[in-house]
Amino acid sequence: MKKKLLLLIALVLAPTTLAQPSREVVIYSGRSEPLIVPVIQLFQQQTGVKVTLQSGTATALANLVLQEQPNPRADLFIANDAGTLEFLKLKGALQPYSSEQITKIPEQFRARDGSWLGVSGRSRVIMYNTKLLKPEELPKSIFELTDPRWKNKIAMATTRNESVIAWVTALRLTKGDAFTKEYLLKLKANGVVTLNSHTDVRKAVGRGEFPLGLVNHYYYHLELRDGSPVGVIYPDQGPNDIGVLVNAAGAAIIKNAKRLKEAQLFLDFLASPQAQKLFAELNFEYPLLPGVPTAPGVKPLAEIKLMPVRLDELGKELEQTLKLLDEVGLG
Repeated sequence: MKKKLLLLIALVLAPTTLAQPSREVVIYSGRSEPLIVPVIQLFQQQTGVKVTLQSGTATALANLVLQEQPNPRADLFIANDAGTLEFLKLKGALQPYSSEQITKIPEQFRARDGSWLGVSGRSRVIMYNTKLLKPEELPKSIFELTDPRWKNKIAMATTRNESVIAWVTALRLTKGDAFTKEYLLKLKANGVVTLNSHTDVRKAVGRGEFPLGLVNHYYYHLELRDGSPVGVIYPDQGPNDIGVLVNAAGAAIIKNAKRLKEAQLFLDFLASPQAQKLFAELNFEYPLLPGVPTAPGVKPLAEIKLMPVRLDELGKELEQTLKLLDEVGLG
């Protein structure tokens, strides 16, 4: 009787155990943790899928993704820019995925073959210190920054920064290699100062150490929120101008991912209205899902003239851009 009772208990419990398997997903993220952790927490709450997060620089983690093939530890890779994602795609390290939710993100912000998905946008702008410059003194184009009147007055992030590399790549694709190299050499000759990060740039402009700084648009909003006297310029917006680069932070499923269904679920979540709203609120970024509003005070994406460059063109140009930057020696 005791043996029969134990067997009955085992039969009753077994289906319950099998019906509730442990679900998890492993993510490598090149994004700052305060910007991605709230999104991950919401995903875990809504799906019950446990997320294991490893953060670091996007470049280092991209190299790790390549090194671990064909037996990756992570299932998903999150990057600060589309160029890094496209680079991994060209190396054969990503696994295409598409769904009804993902295709709601405009085509220009995702890979044509579904290898990666842009989840939030950022435009390249010029921020300025309002105590040092009057509105009538402001440049309207990035190409004005080589003028002697801006000598030693401009700060930008190091040319090893992913956003800077993508911007230079977009300039090459729009204006050509020769023009871009000459432009960067003129910037260098005009005393442009390279700092370690965009955060360093926005704080230096906020303190009045530089009148101008080249940054992504949300750094201006972060510095303004901190109470600094700063304004923003969306350059090259005239009828014959090139517009600004709007790059995308994005995510992709790693080839041979062990937890494929959970990785697909996470990508779908990143394209959802809830996640898109979080990206807008946390960091003043552009939500890429149509219908989700930008944070108060952020210029809507629809009102900005964009450079005529597809983001999935950036990756294949990465090595050539790095070579050009080495030749220029900007820092």
